[in-house]
Amino acid sequence: MLEKELEEIILKEKNIIPFLKKLSAKDKRELVPFMKKLKEKVFEQITVEEKSKWGLSYTSKPTHTEKQRELMHKACYVCFNKTDVKREFFNVSDLSVSDDYLENIIPWYTPKWYGDLINENIPWALTYTKAMRLFKDGLLEPSHELILNKLPDAIIEYEWKDKKRFSFYKPEILSKHKETLDEHIWFLFEEESSINNYYSYLHLENYKEGNDIWIDTICNLVHEGKLNRKKVLKATIYSSTKGFNKTLSGWFFDLLVKLNPTQTEIVSLQNELFAALNSPHSKVVNTVLKYFKTISNLKKFQFKTFIENSSILLNSETKSVVNSTLMILDKIAKTFRSSKLSVCKKAAEALINVDEKIQLRASKIIEKYGETKKTELLDEINLYAENLFYSSKEVLKEYLTHKEEVEAPDYMIEESKAISEENKLKTYETFDELIFFVSQSLDNNEVYHIDLLLSYLPKLSVLLNKDNVAKLESIFKRAFDLSMNFDLNSQIGHLESEAAFYINDFAEILMKKFPAELGSFRKTKDKKVKKLKEDRYYSSHYKQNLKEIEKQPIPDYIYQIHHSLFIKSKALIKKSSTLELLSTPTHNPCWIDPKVLIDRISLYEKSGEEMNLIDFQVALGRLPMNNQSEDVSASLEKIKDRDIKKVLQYHFDMLDIRGEKISRPEMWLQSVLGKNKESEILFFQEYFANPLQKEQGLYSWDCKMEDHIYKEYNYALGKDVQKKMVRKELRYKDFNLQKAGPDSLISGLKGIFGKKKKATKIDSIYNYMYFNKQKYYTTIRPNDEIKFLYLSPNNPSMFLSHVIHNNLKESTFFDESSKKNMVNLLKGLHEIWTRPDFKESTYLFLATGLLCSDRVSRELAAEIWIKTNSEGNINNAFLGQILGKLENGEYAPLKRYTDLLTANLFNVSTKHNEHLFTLLDNMIGNMNNTPIRGLKKLLEIFLELKRSFPRSEISGLSLEKLSVWQEAKTIKSVINKIIQ
Repeated sequence: MLEKELEEIILKEKNIIPFLKKLSAKDKRELVPFMKKLKEKVFEQITVEEKSKWGLSYTSKPTHTEKQRELMHKACYVCFNKTDVKREFFNVSDLSVSDDYLENIIPWYTPKWYGDLINENIPWALTYTKAMRLFKDGLLEPSHELILNKLPDAIIEYEWKDKKRFSFYKPEILSKHKETLDEHIWFLFEEESSINNYYSYLHLENYKEGNDIWIDTICNLVHEGKLNRKKVLKATIYSSTKGFNKTLSGWFFDLLVKLNPTQTEIVSLQNELFAALNSPHSKVVNTVLKYFKTISNLKKFQFKTFIENSSILLNSETKSVVNSTLMILDKIAKTFRSSKLSVCKKAAEALINVDEKIQLRASKIIEKYGETKKTELLDEINLYAENLFYSSKEVLKEYLTHKEEVEAPDYMIEESKAISEENKLKTYETFDELIFFVSQSLDNNEVYHIDLLLSYLPKLSVLLNKDNVAKLESIFKRAFDLSMNFDLNSQIGHLESEAAFYINDFAEILMKKFPAELGSFRKTKDKKVKKLKEDRYYSSHYKQNLKEIEKQPIPDYIYQIHHSLFIKSKALIKKSSTLELLSTPTHNPCWIDPKVLIDRISLYEKSGEEMNLIDFQVALGRLPMNNQSEDVSASLEKIKDRDIKKVLQYHFDMLDIRGEKISRPEMWLQSVLGKNKESEILFFQEYFANPLQKEQGLYSWDCKMEDHIYKEYNYALGKDVQKKMVRKELRYKDFNLQKAGPDSLISGLKGIFGKKKKATKIDSIYNYMYFNKQKYYTTIRPNDEIKFLYLSPNNPSMFLSHVIHNNLKESTFFDESSKKNMVNLLKGLHEIWTRPDFKESTYLFLATGLLCSDRVSRELAAEIWIKTNSEGNINNAFLGQILGKLENGEYAPLKRYTDLLTANLFNVSTKHNEHLFTLLDNMIGNMNNTPIRGLKKLLEIFLELKRSFPRSEISGLSLEKLSVWQEAKTIKSVINKIIQ
């Protein structure tokens, strides 16, 4: 009876309130099952197909009216429990505070869960004023989180006029409720909120003071006596101890500055200010030090406490913090004579700083207040003697004369070899070992796991039988779940997803072979597929992911290389072959032992299995150059194929390519590029009339200003307007040459070879090394890029040239994926940089790493420089020229680089300093004739290096540049010292 009555009320859109009021608790419980079915019917959507000039389109339309759905809402609200109502309606909390519900339902029916629901979900439609009304009516005890969310907006009132919304500043609301100023406003000082940026987007009709509206509001409340000034000052300072983020902490200290505490107040707040010195945010610490400066010469200043706390300040990475600390220490020593020794010992701790001005300031404090007879001070100073700049040594020479000069020990790094016992990969042979490996292959724990999987799965396949195949069920479930996961997983790349498709295909092969043993997995898979099919969102996506790996799409062209290897491995499984892919690494991270590769090739020949060209080229690219531990000539006799044998003989310097007739250039290409000998590359180019430009990543480049047009909303005009900005961009001038046809290739070769010759197209992995750049991301998923780098570790320039072209036109990263690509590629480059003769694009990539906006990337690039200089595997003159050319176009702020120099590259060792002199010498010679911002610091470092190596000569190009720069007054004195 009640069910029919309810359905009739909803469908005929009658007044539902009288019906709901008469329901007993029992009636409500009995109606719930029926209401759930009725709710599905009322909220049902149908798909409508529509034709347009662009083709067919599909839209969803409701089967019932808006009024009917509103009535259904109200019925469910009154009858459902909290769990059901939250599950059925995403906006139930907004409904709870709507005027309709507050007027027509809440007065006679208030759910027990009413207040809890509002506090948990914090309705968007709830205002602070309405929350206080509910509080006064006893309906809501607002949580701290709710107050923090709604209070900032309380001082803004909105009005609609002529279909436009206007905003007005109304701070008087804060005085309306006693609880607001007695309790609620103090929550802002105790817990995280968005108070610091809440009004950055508002345009108020009666407030034009910028975005500090709440700072002004609090200051006004203090001025009017509505808030206790001392309590506000203390709460503001203590906010720095609450773990707030950088911007929120900075906002509170902007408030402190606006409150402008007097000297007397600062003295009384010393304990609070000392607590704030432990903040990780430099703005907080700098503000505190600014106040301490004003009282550091007063007797009531707690100077002993400051001296005790100064060590952490002097070791700060923020220069202004260190400088301010030294200034206060100077004042302390001057005012409190008993503190001189303590101050000097603390000042000596700043001598470890790599900034010359900071060192000099600390040295002058020691010179002014120290005593050369104090042994403890002498010992402290001489701890840092080896790292002192020339200017500091001059100031402290009386303290250093007794100590003999000792040459700084070299920064020793054991030379890394591509092939050694230390980096040899573990092999898996038994069934249990292979199961263990395959189970973790999708986790991206190691960069080489995907490569190993392609060889180990065929080996595992032949070991399976009716008794053990069920042990793979958990692996199959995981692979299937990963392949059907449509959410982005930042821990893995697309190649792990493709590996999941590959394992899915393996599972299908085994389910046909062992249907009974894998029946449980078949049921689980079918059940999940059915669930996806019924899901409104996934129903249009899941079918593609069920296809075989051969039919799976790839994100971009470069993925075709691995795609081909997956398909080759699957073919081996179908043949029950245990042959390994030729390209499977034997040593971390991607290297292959030459003898192992020779044995693999021999096994392919004996079995009659055709070798995959991509697999062969990747394998050849992973052979270390001139690094075989023993002679391989005897092993080469195992190989029957004449061309392959000759390629390997050439690769290992046993044959001169210039005396050979080459019929299969694709077999030779990787070794020619990997050996990187100009005469041999020129022979190869001429022989096939192919410039190999794209394969070597050889492009001319520049860095200059480029105009960019963008749109910005103009509030006055009420529309978007076009604006122009100038960006400094790095670009390859002839990058599109790779897309040219044979005719343009030939014409490009006329000047090189002197006659027209038909260009030979060479099939290679380099034909696939392309990827695109979208507006906010790259098509290369982070974690995949390093695997692409390791496809050709002896010739990374081609791939890196595309990374530069797509991701590094500017030194600042505007999307997270490009930044992650950079970090991962630098980590990869650190492992494979074992030679100094990489092509220019590799050096250009390293240079952009040293200059880019991401700090982690810069430090990784610095580690590459340190490692390669320890091993003698880098051309510092070449790298310096590239850095100079980049800064000629002001690719990045020079300060970014000089900060990296002082923090990571300077004073690593004597040997590294000598190499750094060479780098900077070549960098200076290639920079702009007009001095750029930050140049003085670079010259000061160069001067320090010149003083350390007086016999080193400055290049003629740099001397020319320095003479031009001498016209600038700000750097003239430094240059005079360099060239004197």
